[in-house]
Amino acid sequence: GSATRQLPPELETMVDVASYLGNIPQYCVVAEFMGVMLFSFVGGGCGVNASTTGLATAALGNGLSLAVLIYATAGVSGGHLNPAVSTAFRVTGRLGNQRYLWYIAAQFLGGIVGSFALKLALPPALLATPFTTSGSLTAAHPVQVFLLEFICTFLLVLTVFATAVDKAGAAKNAAPLAIGLSVVAGGFTEGAYTGGSMN
Repeated sequence: GSATRQLPPELETMVDVASYLGNIPQYCVVAEFMGVMLFSFVGGGCGVNASTTGLATAALGNGLSLAVLIYATAGVSGGHLNPAVSTAFRVTGRLGNQRYLWYIAAQFLGGIVGSFALKLALPPALLATPFTTSGSLTAAHPVQVFLLEFICTFLLVLTVFATAVDKAGAAKNAAPLAIGLSVVAGGFTEGAYTGGSMN
């Protein structure tokens, strides 16, 4: 079955992590790392472009890139690509402790590597603004920022469960698109105020 699937030999020779992963297939952790790394790079690039082209670039760019990356990783790792999603899976008993910790570690590491790759790829003129997720309310209105982030993150996780987890849901193969569109909606709702982290 898929639980015994192995990485290609060339990847297995790079690092032996099997003893640390237990019964968790290596390719699941690699998929979460790669997915978040690419999302951090592409989504961050959309955010940088939004400084001159407007909020729509960040909202649409992040939502569409997330949808694409979920399609790319869903069959491998489940396509969580977000600690909030993995945490919701853990809380509802759909993800074991060990896999949860590896997914979170892979997601954080992927986000860091993707951000550094984007920093290296951009010209110095675009690096004047630090890579932060913040908006007009971030410093002065922390309670409002928390509420906006909480509700928009809830929308994202709700969409994941309603479309990708619920087998009776109507989305079926369109679940990644619906999840991406929830990020677009959240970006338009809170992006200017909080930076639109949704995590």
